[in-house]
Amino acid sequence: MVQTLLKSSAVKEGGHSCSPRGLERPRAVYMAYIFSLLVSLSAFGQGSVDDDVTRFEFSDAAASTWVNGYIDSFFTNRVNIENTIFPREYLALSDAWLNGAKWGARSIQEQHRIVLSEQGLANDGYVLTQQHGASSHDHGWPFPHWVQVPYKNGFRGTTAGWHFYDEPKGWEICYAPARGAAPEHFGEAASKTWTLDDLASEGIFEERHAWKLKVSGKLPTLTSPEGVELDSFNCPFIQIRWHAEGNAYSVRPVLEWKCEGDTDWSDKRRMEFSADTIEPYSSDTGMFHSILSLHERPEWNGKITRIRFRFGGLEKGRTLFVRSIFTHWDTRHLVNNSIYIKAAYEYFRWTGDAEFLKQQMPRLRTAMKYMMEEGNGRALNHIRCTWHGHDGRPGYTVNADGTKTFHVGHGKGGNYWDLLPFGWDDMYTTTHYYAALLAMAELEDVTGGDAQALRMHAGAVKKTANEKFFDNKAGRFVGTIDADGIPHDYGFTFVNLEAIHYGIANDANAKRIMEWIGGKRSVEGDTSTGADIYTYRLAPRATTKRNVEWYSFAWTGPETLPFGGQVQDGGAVLGFSFYDVMSRIKTLGADNAWERLMEIRAWDEEVQAYGGYRKYYGDGKGGTTLQGGGTAGGVGIDFEFTESSMLSAVVPFGFMGLRPDGQMLNIEPNLPKDCPQMTVRNLLYQGVPMDVTVSESSIKLVVKSEPATSFKIKFRNEELHIKGAGTFLSPSGAGKPPLR
Repeated sequence: MVQTLLKSSAVKEGGHSCSPRGLERPRAVYMAYIFSLLVSLSAFGQGSVDDDVTRFEFSDAAASTWVNGYIDSFFTNRVNIENTIFPREYLALSDAWLNGAKWGARSIQEQHRIVLSEQGLANDGYVLTQQHGASSHDHGWPFPHWVQVPYKNGFRGTTAGWHFYDEPKGWEICYAPARGAAPEHFGEAASKTWTLDDLASEGIFEERHAWKLKVSGKLPTLTSPEGVELDSFNCPFIQIRWHAEGNAYSVRPVLEWKCEGDTDWSDKRRMEFSADTIEPYSSDTGMFHSILSLHERPEWNGKITRIRFRFGGLEKGRTLFVRSIFTHWDTRHLVNNSIYIKAAYEYFRWTGDAEFLKQQMPRLRTAMKYMMEEGNGRALNHIRCTWHGHDGRPGYTVNADGTKTFHVGHGKGGNYWDLLPFGWDDMYTTTHYYAALLAMAELEDVTGGDAQALRMHAGAVKKTANEKFFDNKAGRFVGTIDADGIPHDYGFTFVNLEAIHYGIANDANAKRIMEWIGGKRSVEGDTSTGADIYTYRLAPRATTKRNVEWYSFAWTGPETLPFGGQVQDGGAVLGFSFYDVMSRIKTLGADNAWERLMEIRAWDEEVQAYGGYRKYYGDGKGGTTLQGGGTAGGVGIDFEFTESSMLSAVVPFGFMGLRPDGQMLNIEPNLPKDCPQMTVRNLLYQGVPMDVTVSESSIKLVVKSEPATSFKIKFRNEELHIKGAGTFLSPSGAGKPPLR
């Protein structure tokens, strides 16, 4: 199978606009900025496969040829997502068992090891998003940006930012449209609006892409332009990106502010910071990124009429560089912690990398504790995200006449589905929290920790989730219950299928969910029912109910696109068919799941025969548009949708039933009648390639090299102890010397 794919950067963008007035800027102009970002950010994909790559063999040879081609194509065409956290588990599921797969010069397993080992954790245990850079929270999602305020006057009077340079980085997609709307906030013009005390401007220093200032007195001070007001609620953070000649760590800056009615500055309205506050030095900008959490201060309230920065310890004659000063919202994602834990577990359970586990367990426990405490998991037996603006409320209300009343600052995105305001009591993140608890329990089994406590807590979380989030009338889980107690349900197939796959849905609820998604049962008020849920063939629609009102305030015109014209409103993502097929195996049986996989195969073969994804959807053959690589659209397949690789994992994990748990490889086949026997050649387990053939009654293993340490394989309650190369059978060969 040869895919028509372009290679570019890994950036998961929704359809948001950087226009100061939401969608008023033409989409083509905005998407040109996205495309520029995609091209500039990434080295092209570095995936390659050797002759001994993992291969599947079925009785239906054409089906195994398709699966093998699918693996190769999506791996070798994968864009470079570098260390971004959101797809980390998806890719570990896709890659950890692959033999003969390389990323550059490294094995793909080594690449995962490096990325997971280098994953950023904040001091409190929050797992950093590590998305591309932006003028937003460094630890969070790259939007919304301070200019994305859809009020009549745009951002003025609500937020603000000043960027003291003329050459933006490739990732600064909002720079050009924002500069066009507010030129006084950029470059030399921005520097002329600030008041200087004990500082002399030396203009925009292009070598550093920053404003260069020379200290001329005892207490150098930068004061914001008079008349620029900030809404404290919508400015929970202020970030300054700066540097100082000499030892910047010796500088002791402070931020001070005036509220409406204040006639003078006050020590009570002050926040101290330093070069290592929140975010350390950035090699990308060459600056310190100091993120000031002002929302934590009760004195930061109402209208802020002016701010100033004072740089104590910066002596006369030294040079200060300021690249930018801007307000931003809290764009972090609490689900990151679960992703990190599950990805590390996925890597370990296939590789058996004991040294990795030893190094990572303290970090994994810290990440788990953060979810328990900051996410209120331990106290509530579900996740409640109480971060500023993560209240689950919509970013606007659609009025009877079609106009919108905006609630800027509310309804921040909380996960991959970045336009949707998942937050507060969050079923999506609760599901991933539950899965992370079980993953940590298996890791604690290996390391001698308290696995029982984790499993008991997971049981309580499961009980609570099914009671709190399952809508008995609709027969499915809602996505979120917001801070006003209002549940939000748009027929989120991804929420429900992931709940089944990870096991948080109880059996009765799982059955009802699959009746709905499978088209046997309709839900009143849904836009898509029955066979239409699979109208795009590659996957079920992400949502089955039209949504024009429950979004972040930055996505202002969902009604301008048809249902199915946007991935997050009736569209579909190929990779998430993994959860569909796995859920079908669990609830409807292997035959039903195999039929669904073969329907995907038929769609894919049709697309490839036509000329590939871009041509097929570009010519209007797919019933919607294709998102990715600079275009918004209704289906996600290529470019930033690296999770497409995950679909092939349904064969080893689902049908063949290969389930390592960190201590042994369990084999529990779920074979369809059309494939009563399956073989995988060069499956990589604990560094050893082996051929595995499974049927309902027996397995055959051909271990091709001696393992560094012995390992166990379990089939039908019988254990094989593998100490060397050879052929092993079960049940007839269990416990006997290897047959050669």
